[in-house]
This record gives sequence, C-alpha cells and structure tokens, in this order.
Amino acid sequence: MMVTTILVTITLISISYSIWIYLSNKDFNKSAEIKANALLERWKVKEEKRIRDDAYKRSRAVGFGKTIEHFVPFMEGFPVKAKDVQFYGNPVDYIGIKNRNSKTKCEVHFIEVKSGSSNLNQHQRNIKKAVDEGRVYFDIVEVDGLTESEKTLAITNKHTKDADRK
Repeated sequence: MMVTTILVTITLISISYSIWIYLSNKDFNKSAEIKANALLERWKVKEEKRIRDDAYKRSRAVGFGKTIEHFVPFMEGFPVKAKDVQFYGNPVDYIGIKNRNSKTKCEVHFIEVKSGSSNLNQHQRNIKKAVDEGRVYFDIVEVDGLTESEKTLAITNKHTKDADRK
C-alpha cells in the first residue's frame, strides 16, 4: 500500500510538473511571439524608411541626369560641337556628326551622358560593342508607290556595305 501511495504521489507530481511546464511554455511562447512581432514591426519601419530614402535619392539622381544631359553638349570637353549633335535620349543620348563637310574626316559619334555612379545598360553595351566591332551600317531606304490609288508599298533597301552584311 505504501508503494502504491508513493507511485500515485510521484505520478501526481509528474502530471502537475508537466502541466506547469506546458502552461509556462504557453506563456513563454506568447511572450516570445509578442517580442518577435514588436522587433519585426520596428525592422519594417526602419527598412521602409531606408528604402524610401534610397528611392528618393535615386529619383533625384535620375532627374538630375535627365536635366543635365540637355546642357552637356555646351560644356567644355564634349566630343562634338553642340550644333552638330542630335538628342535622342534612348538608347543613346546623342548622335553627333563631326566634320560632315569632309569626305575623309567625317566622323559619327554615339554619345551617352552618365552622371554619378550610373553605368551603361545592356542595350547601350550592345550598341557600344557593335560600334567597336565595326558592325555599323548606313542604310538608304527608297519608298515607291505612295499614291492614293496604289495600295502596295515597295521598299528597296540599299546598303553601303552589302558585301560586309552577308
């Protein structure tokens, strides 16, 4: 009988201890969840502010770049006289033609204006590579048949480097 009483007592103590652990962990988990949520909310506010500040700085830089690129041809060191450039904006900012009256010194310049830490985008890098590798062509497109009565449009493409293109 004494052994049974001891076993019942140990069992009740074990059950009571298990219930206490369960209830303690429940409160601990709830407390940890509240703390984690508070930390998450603080992080969100801080990170959102950082992202907004970064977006604002980038927006100002882009705005500055778009504004200044219109004045750059008049600045010292620009490779072509301002009167000899045409603004395009995309994919390159300017195309300039230097010495256009000379048969031997005429030059075509693709000019991209960059400010700050900006770099060429992929399309601009592709264009630069094409120029560097000599894959630049002068095409003449002749259009015939643009009268109201004719519905067909004949386009003849004459390329100055037809042999190079093939």
